[in-house]
Amino acid sequence: MRLVYLQFLSTMAYKLHIHPLENKIAYVRGISDIKNVDEKTLDSLREDFKKYPMLIFKGCKHVCPETFLDFSKEFDLDADLDALDSPLEYQHQMLQPFDQFPDCKHVAPRGSITLKNYFNIKNIEVEPYEPFKTDYIWHSDILGHDYKLVHVVTAFYIVEQPLIGGDTDFISGERIYESLKQEEKIACENILTEINRRKFVTGTMEQDYAGVNRLEPHLEMTEGTNSVPILFAPDDPSESPRVLVLPTFFEKVNGWTVSNSRKWMKNFMTEKVLPHRISIQWQKDDLAIFNNRRWIHSSTPANEYIKNENGPTRFLMQTFIPTKKPLKAIIPNAKNAYACYNSKWINDQEVSIISAHNMIKHADSIIKNGANTFENTYEYRVKPNSTLF
Repeated sequence: MRLVYLQFLSTMAYKLHIHPLENKIAYVRGISDIKNVDEKTLDSLREDFKKYPMLIFKGCKHVCPETFLDFSKEFDLDADLDALDSPLEYQHQMLQPFDQFPDCKHVAPRGSITLKNYFNIKNIEVEPYEPFKTDYIWHSDILGHDYKLVHVVTAFYIVEQPLIGGDTDFISGERIYESLKQEEKIACENILTEINRRKFVTGTMEQDYAGVNRLEPHLEMTEGTNSVPILFAPDDPSESPRVLVLPTFFEKVNGWTVSNSRKWMKNFMTEKVLPHRISIQWQKDDLAIFNNRRWIHSSTPANEYIKNENGPTRFLMQTFIPTKKPLKAIIPNAKNAYACYNSKWINDQEVSIISAHNMIKHADSIIKNGANTFENTYEYRVKPNSTLF
């Protein structure tokens, strides 16, 4: 079957090479000019993207920001075209609010480089935010934001790349879920996390190098704290649910103590998440399109290359494609309220019940109140039959 598939792809003028350690990642060879990809090839690539939610195009030469954006948006048929065309009129969908290309505001420069004049972005020092220099920051882009809808497509275009360092690590949320025991899968439905991105932005949090354990004394902070599930429903019946965790922004599990929550997060990350880590070693002219709702990721700590005299420079373009596609979580079943206790994630049956019912109340509240706040940047749906899950 695989040989037949590759032969079919050859008629599309490109070939896929599956990552040897993660079959949800595919390298694409044979498309160097992304500006002139015909509709038949785009349709084929979109189908590939469903099966391989990370496509890495090799050898894409001389890509400008506008071409990069136009190509990337083709992988989300629910892309918010109004926001793309008029970003200043759709600030709620402006997902790159910091350094931007003046003539292409949905694309931002990233890495470590001095730009004198690059596609009209002039005289700026591009450098990673300090925590990205020293630690792993595991996240899905925008997830847990106060009001922005989590986008589907994140894309990178590698302009300059050091020989050592500057990699990005990815973990499939579906792979995490599929590897859990059945009771643990049910327990994930009952985990409602409280996260706060503002502590990260203001530098009032501290974590370990691996990005799995918060180290500073807990400070209760209502402002900027949002409730986020860890289990999300698939967009397509062929996909699995996905576990997406945000340890860097993690405050606690709703209904648990901070101490028990941090212990759970550390154990969950080290035992259930990090074993599925895949490192992508970028090369110049790589262009990556990945489904942001199916992965967590982190750049490898940037000091690896910044402090290396043989390669201190890294430069890439990044875009988040704003979308209209709802992000769906799963309503837990009250009959499974003991699942966290049964999985030994919490040692108190009453706490397990309380937190599960808090999750159900949260889902009911979002369904009842509709879309006015962060709490409807995702939706809930009833868990379907077990043939999918």
